[in-house]
Amino acid sequence: MEKIYTVVVMYNSNINESQTCKRLVSIKNHDIEPIIVDNSTFDNDNEVLCVRRNWKYISMGGNKGLSKAYNKALDYLAEKKGIVVWFDDDTNVTQKYFDELEKEYSKKRECSIFVPVIQGQDGRYWSPNSVSFFRNKQLKNKDGKIDDSKFNAINSCTAVDLEVYENYRYDERLFLDQVDHKFFEDQRNLNRKFDKLDVVIQHNFSTREKKKSIEDVKKRYVIMIPDFLRFCSRNKKYYLLGMIKVFGWGVRESIKYKNITFLVWCMRESMKYPYRKIKL
Repeated sequence: MEKIYTVVVMYNSNINESQTCKRLVSIKNHDIEPIIVDNSTFDNDNEVLCVRRNWKYISMGGNKGLSKAYNKALDYLAEKKGIVVWFDDDTNVTQKYFDELEKEYSKKRECSIFVPVIQGQDGRYWSPNSVSFFRNKQLKNKDGKIDDSKFNAINSCTAVDLEVYENYRYDERLFLDQVDHKFFEDQRNLNRKFDKLDVVIQHNFSTREKKKSIEDVKKRYVIMIPDFLRFCSRNKKYYLLGMIKVFGWGVRESIKYKNITFLVWCMRESMKYPYRKIKL
């Protein structure tokens, strides 16, 4: 097995407190090089702690977004061979995950992208899933199958052969949301082969939890809406469907929080990003 580069993107958190970093320390029998890409907006001693652990540290000089953080890591990995695994800083990655990844990667098949099954705190299997514009089709059980032409997954725990990135970089117009959707869409269009690993990772999706107030909800959507509408701006039809979906978000959250003003705010926010055809 070639070296595994584990990229953990941090945001205003300390690696000693990161669930992912704690787990990585305990992994045995694999040649792993941890890489910390720090999107933090203040000094939290991560550079000093990385030096002590002999981990690679990359500072983004503030929160530059997920796609730029990924590309910065890829710049460092440009001349290297092996496999890169993308992680959030709060992922419960397990020994079994790396054991299964090495087993599947060593088979040297056509597959170049590997993902585990991600189960949320609600018991549902959120990733991988079968892509659909309005609502992706989730697995009914961990052993379900997904056709490569519809294969989609979340960023965290996605493992990719570095050969995939020889002529590919993440679109830096996307700050946070849709980065994973865009990656998998691009790879499907290139007819890549995907491997759903026989391992389940338990993940706590903070975005699935009810926020304390409608103002907290707005903080999330002020990032989601522009990223999503940029992702939809490939043609007018797709953009119109995107606006319909944003309207649906507004209705859903207005009902959940019993606050109709959120729907009005949501649509006003979307109007800040009118259709401008871009090639994504």
